[in-house]
Amino acid sequence: MILSKDRGLVALRVVSGLSAVALLVWTFRAVDLARVWQSITNVGLLGLVLIAAPELLSLALECLGWGRVFETLGQDMPARPLMRVRVITEAVAQTLPLGVIWAESLKPMLLSRHAGVSASRAVAALVARKYLLVASQAVYVALLAACGFATLRKLARALAGHAGLAWAAFAVSAMLCLLAFGLCGAFTRGRMAERAFELLRGVRHTRWQRELQRRRSGFISTDNLTSAYFAVGFVRATLYPGFFFLCGWLCEAVETFVILRLLGVSLDFFAVGSLEVLLSFLKNIVFILPAGLGVQDAGYVSCLNALGVPDALQIGAAFMALKRGKQLLWSALGYLLWAADARPVLVRPRMSVDSG
Repeated sequence: MILSKDRGLVALRVVSGLSAVALLVWTFRAVDLARVWQSITNVGLLGLVLIAAPELLSLALECLGWGRVFETLGQDMPARPLMRVRVITEAVAQTLPLGVIWAESLKPMLLSRHAGVSASRAVAALVARKYLLVASQAVYVALLAACGFATLRKLARALAGHAGLAWAAFAVSAMLCLLAFGLCGAFTRGRMAERAFELLRGVRHTRWQRELQRRRSGFISTDNLTSAYFAVGFVRATLYPGFFFLCGWLCEAVETFVILRLLGVSLDFFAVGSLEVLLSFLKNIVFILPAGLGVQDAGYVSCLNALGVPDALQIGAAFMALKRGKQLLWSALGYLLWAADARPVLVRPRMSVDSG
């Protein structure tokens, strides 16, 4: 049974990956590579630095917000280990199929290794982080959709044939709000870790049961820490750390705005922001693909064309090359840091001195 599930998952990854590559090839089948390369080289070294900067700022802001979560949970957290964890896990999330899931599973281990965080506190901090990400994304979507509503209507009319679909962005924001409230309620009163413990007890294996029983206190501690976090009030649990997460989301729109400006596209910031809201949400839906490969690329080209950007295909290809190149740069750094973690520690043998 487990083997058949594994095969099904592998088949799903292969099919989705091939579909993404096919969509990518189809989208850029008529692109002029020489013109795209010329557009990229015109950006220059300073432009490349400007393109890489928003993601660094986004990660730093998120770490500041996440650090406030750890403070509320009773542990002071320097920014450096959190930044290391986020760079490594972002590399995994951006490059692997179902990368978001793998990245989340890595975080407790990395937090323990680099910051001495217990498993129960790490899981409680991850729950709080997920809540803050969802809550801040709800505000981000509503804010940019409201400020760029005219652009959203234009995109909806061009891509779906009905301008009224622009209101769907606010429906998405409302759903994210409900999801955030649901997470808060479930982990405040639902004792979710203890429920998970009871579920795991159903596995009939002596060694498993013995190990599970040994870790029972950790499950209880996770529930207690999570409940305590949400009990501190809206300002400390949501508003204060959530501000940093919201600013991190806004960096995504800044990045797209910077790349398009460097390529000569003069859309205003809120028009770019509304476009980014639409396509970042699409990337989250197709999380099985690394960084929304294929789907997001086709989406950017379609949106640029719908907004009347001249030579949208060539601009879109150069835009995605720069954006994917930036992702590969940060991913390479993340994997280098992960490789450094896996490197065996070299212990220098002690030098003995013959006193005789």
